[in-house]
Amino acid sequence: MLARYVDCSFFTSMWPRQRGAAIILAMLTLMLVAGISSFVIRNYGAAVASISGRHDQAQARLLARGAVDWARNVLAEDARTAGTIDHYNEIWATRVPPTPVEEGEVGGELDELSGHFDINGLVRAGTVDQDQVAVFGRLLTEIGISPNTAAGLTTALVAWIKSGAVAGGADSGAAGGIMAGTKSTGALLVDVDELKQAPGFTVELVNRLQPFVVALPTTAPLNVNTASAEVLAAVVPGLQIDQARILVAQRQSVPFNDINNDFAARLPKGATMSGKVPLAVKGRYFLASVRARYGQATTRMQVLLDRQNRWSEIVWQKLL
Repeated sequence: MLARYVDCSFFTSMWPRQRGAAIILAMLTLMLVAGISSFVIRNYGAAVASISGRHDQAQARLLARGAVDWARNVLAEDARTAGTIDHYNEIWATRVPPTPVEEGEVGGELDELSGHFDINGLVRAGTVDQDQVAVFGRLLTEIGISPNTAAGLTTALVAWIKSGAVAGGADSGAAGGIMAGTKSTGALLVDVDELKQAPGFTVELVNRLQPFVVALPTTAPLNVNTASAEVLAAVVPGLQIDQARILVAQRQSVPFNDINNDFAARLPKGATMSGKVPLAVKGRYFLASVRARYGQATTRMQVLLDRQNRWSEIVWQKLL
């Protein structure tokens, strides 16, 4: 059952920038409570005959799904009103703290994943993308791996993916695994944690990579408005890490409006776009992380959303 979606257009018109993050957070919280409260009331009767523990767990999961659908509504409203760029100063990037709802609480956040390097871009449909291979090698050096070791790790990872050794996602019936919406992906990684199975990729190395990489189901341009300094330095030839950090600091107040004019114009001397790695100023993939409590039960859920169209499609969801 889906939540009753809240029309955000009224609230969006009341959010001039000068009112600050506090008012934005208050409005987001109000929207969340309004949407989730009606959701819980409508679904309460269906589970009232259940024993207490199962009832609380079921309601906690319903709360979590309601929050995810509310997040989809926020993204749809952003797509309708906020133009053609995505950056961390927008409404969707505001984290909602645990908020009382009925007999529990719910909160969460959205993270834009198109600013991460996509591991699955190394090999698509059995074909190695040498441009993405070069970027990944540079990314490894940016996080402190020696060039020789980075080259060896990259070669080993590409060979491992091509061999078909990638599991292709967790069992949909397993506790904590990928749930409804998962399709068989063959050699595609579903989660970055799968890298721990690759030769040479230790737990420590994968943990270091986690903030910079992602596993996406389809190729998407990299969003320079949300990419880290390390990823920017890896993607743009000749861009040094210190220069990338300056770009990241500058975009906090003035996000990039487009690639060919604005982003290219702000690159320092010696740094040039190769044109071989697709870049954008807007994101496609978002990760909704939700925590919901009802009675004595708590549910933590992550959902990958694909906003190729205005209303985001759920790619996969999992309980943590």
